[in-house]
Amino acid sequence: MAAEPPKTRLQIMLQAAAQNVQWTYSLFWQLCPQQGNLVWSDGYYNGPIKTRKTVQPTEVTTEEATLQRSQQLRELYESLSAGDTSHQAQRPSASLSPEDLTESEWFYLMCGSFSFPPGVG
Repeated sequence: MAAEPPKTRLQIMLQAAAQNVQWTYSLFWQLCPQQGNLVWSDGYYNGPIKTRKTVQPTEVTTEEATLQRSQQLRELYESLSAGDTSHQAQRPSASLSPEDLTESEWFYLMCGSFSFPPGVG
């Protein structure tokens, strides 16, 4: 099984913000130069988890579970936004499907599709 990629400084900061303030999630938005919009760059999910589907079958700590969940949500978003209707067949059996998500996980997932043009909001 492939090792988990190392966390970036941004991911560490997003995790610290969400956990220290006890937020459900933290998001980082960046300017997309091509469109001039703010778009979702990265995030950390720290909220309730409906299922405990994880990439590794071993017992994990709460912190490890939330890190894995953040990554799984990002992978699910990328799969859904690519129009991949057969994502279950192409991805490991432990991967998430839309039926596995809580309402707060859905909102976090959908934030990836938000963008904010200049002067809006």
